[in-house]
Amino acid sequence: MSNSCPILGPKCELCNCSGSGCQSQFPGLKVEWPELKGVSGLQAKATIESDNPRVTAFIYPQGVYLPSINCCNRVVLYVPADDCPNGPVLNRPIVG
Repeated sequence: MSNSCPILGPKCELCNCSGSGCQSQFPGLKVEWPELKGVSGLQAKATIESDNPRVTAFIYPQGVYLPSINCCNRVVLYVPADDCPNGPVLNRPIVG
């Protein structure tokens, strides 16, 4: 099965937090997924969006530059460029 990469989502909703610092904006929902490092990008995306329906996981190939802004509705997942979007997640997924 071939998928295009990167897999993007909705427009960024700017915020001044990331990871656990965003917990107050998402009461009762997850904002960090350290257990998903090493999991398939597509599987991690599905898990994140199920755990916190207010965010969308964006899958990018490793090496893509993203401006350093925090988006309250985004979780960035980096996977190997040669196996995007199916490869293992290389970063620690967090909101922001």
